[in-house]
Amino acid sequence: MRHVSDLLRTPAGRRLTLIAGPWDARPVRSVVLVDEIRELDSAPVGALAVLSRNAAQGCDVLGALRTAGRRGLAALVLPGPASTAPDVVDLARRVGVALLAGGSEQSLSETVLGLSDSLRADPDLLLSRTREAIDRLGAMEGASEGDILRVASAAIGAEYGVAEIAEPAAKNAVIRVDGRPDGYVRWYGEDPAAAIVAGVVAAMLGRVRAAARARERAREQALLALLRAPEKDVRAAARQARREGVPVDGRHVAVFLRAPRADEALLRRVRAGAAAALDPADLTAPPLVVRWQDGLLVIFTTDERAAALPATDGLPPLGIGIGTLQAGPDGLRRTVVQARAAAGRAAPGEVVRFDRLGAHAILTEVCGSESAVLAARDMLAPLAGLGPLSAQAIPTLKAYLDHWGSRSRAAEVLNLHPNAVAHRIRRITAALGADLSDPETRFALQLACHIVLERECAPGTTRPAASS
Repeated sequence: MRHVSDLLRTPAGRRLTLIAGPWDARPVRSVVLVDEIRELDSAPVGALAVLSRNAAQGCDVLGALRTAGRRGLAALVLPGPASTAPDVVDLARRVGVALLAGGSEQSLSETVLGLSDSLRADPDLLLSRTREAIDRLGAMEGASEGDILRVASAAIGAEYGVAEIAEPAAKNAVIRVDGRPDGYVRWYGEDPAAAIVAGVVAAMLGRVRAAARARERAREQALLALLRAPEKDVRAAARQARREGVPVDGRHVAVFLRAPRADEALLRRVRAGAAAALDPADLTAPPLVVRWQDGLLVIFTTDERAAALPATDGLPPLGIGIGTLQAGPDGLRRTVVQARAAAGRAAPGEVVRFDRLGAHAILTEVCGSESAVLAARDMLAPLAGLGPLSAQAIPTLKAYLDHWGSRSRAAEVLNLHPNAVAHRIRRITAALGADLSDPETRFALQLACHIVLERECAPGTTRPAASS
């Protein structure tokens, strides 16, 4: 451990002259440049504080010595000649602070760098600084990333930050989550203690991120379970979602982005865009982003009865649907249905709001009813016995009924010959035992076809039928 007496023997220390006070009362732990006298109040214990000409101008040396003694500093360095008045000499001795005189402004800067290099080369000080920083970080387990970085920076005297990509001009320590790189701890300088502590900080941040993602995955799974639950199980699924931190009791707006091949990069982009889509002050919880069906689902939750719609400027240019503001667990499920239905009618880069779908909105609401889905499936269940035709039976019937029984128009949609459509319709009506000349039968079957083929829009356990 180095004292002032040791540093005065180094090349950088030979520029300094001891004026008053003991040169071995306290070990020197760091060297700091003080540009304003009030900065002495925040200088670390054991520091050798070098005052600039600006700080020393009009400086009350006795006041500075008292502050240095109270802070536990090892030494004060004043630029140019220093007072050797008896009261200064006596106070320096009593507070245990060495008072040194330095040279010009330029030589003081060189002195700071030279003394810092000498300190970093001291193995005892390196071990002591590292151990103290690690001990302080040990009490921070479970704290936020910002608090860990702040405490580490203050403990070691290096400014730590985080970056997604390693910076060539900086020193970088890899943050790993579940064994995979997840960013970097960044700092500048050649301090070996800072490098050792940076590794500890990176490990702590990795654990913080892993724990946060585990909680996020639990919330996502609870949300998905709530969306998939049949109506009779919604209350139980909502209770589990609450336990996992899903804000099911607020007012929700869903945004759905149609992206059948959503990868991790797209997921990160959507999360970043969702974080900026609404003012955080308007939300009761951060937006939830999950993979859902053939895209990505974002849930915004607020306490307000009339909330602003999320901004979509920061989201990728995909087909985007926005549901309406709905309350509670049932409302959450409903706005998801709406957002998915609206996205199904959005072109890439287009945003469609459910409340502007018109007649399609009614069909979507019916599609979200569990009893309507079960009734539709029961009505069309005989088509499963048509062998190879069964997979195409519902789309064929839907196209035929949607075009007012026109075989030629249905053939265009299905890319078939009109005679092939006629053959299929005969087999389908025979299997159903249906009379398509009856208006109510036609309407019921047409509605059933739409519900079954659009079932993928709605939460539930029933598998969607093929649409082609």
